[in-house]
Amino acid sequence: MPFPSDTIVESRTPRAIIACSVLQPELERLRGGSNEDLHLIYLEQSMHRTPHLLPEMLQEEVDRAAEWAGQIVLGYGLCCNGIVGVTSPRQGLIVTKAHDCVALFLGSLAEYNRMSRNHPGTYYLTQGWMDNDKDPLGILEKEYVPKLGRETAEWGAREELKHYTRFVFIDTGTGDREALQARARENAEFFHKELGEVKADHRYLEKILFGPYDGESFYILGPGEQIEQRWFLRDIA
Repeated sequence: MPFPSDTIVESRTPRAIIACSVLQPELERLRGGSNEDLHLIYLEQSMHRTPHLLPEMLQEEVDRAAEWAGQIVLGYGLCCNGIVGVTSPRQGLIVTKAHDCVALFLGSLAEYNRMSRNHPGTYYLTQGWMDNDKDPLGILEKEYVPKLGRETAEWGAREELKHYTRFVFIDTGTGDREALQARARENAEFFHKELGEVKADHRYLEKILFGPYDGESFYILGPGEQIEQRWFLRDIA
């Protein structure tokens, strides 16, 4: 199949936005009191850790939404190939060009690529991860320690993060900022990493909600087309 069209697609409603729940605090805040006919459907976060399960879950939600929606948007990045193979319904499908949710929080692919070049080895933290114990400390305490015991769990967690040099808290303007900063600091200190902070840019998330759905930020699939990994590899800067 050729690469998807780069044509700007006009926004239509009712619109189904199927997104990872890590984006929920920010999407709900940005949605606000919008009178657009938007329907936000959130799936369990951290599915990138079992990406082989994600395509089937997403396909089921896409197929359900296709029964009533005028337009369907995926609020996901490539996420460890977790969206590869999802098939577009008759309405078509709009998919972000992001490799993961970090680009969505930073506002653009260009900013994500700039940050990756300037600061490789960065582990990003947002409210959605920390509030749900999906940050490294949360995963350690809630998942690893009960299964492995503390000594082995801590060793394993440090091994997973050994190639990272710093944590960065993305301040998205949601949640208790001081508490989130403190949690990010706790992660950094425990794993002996540097700590940074950046302000989120909401432009990409706003586009997911309201458009415009352009070829710079989205793949525009026609009916029956499938998401392919090679598109994302082509767009690495």
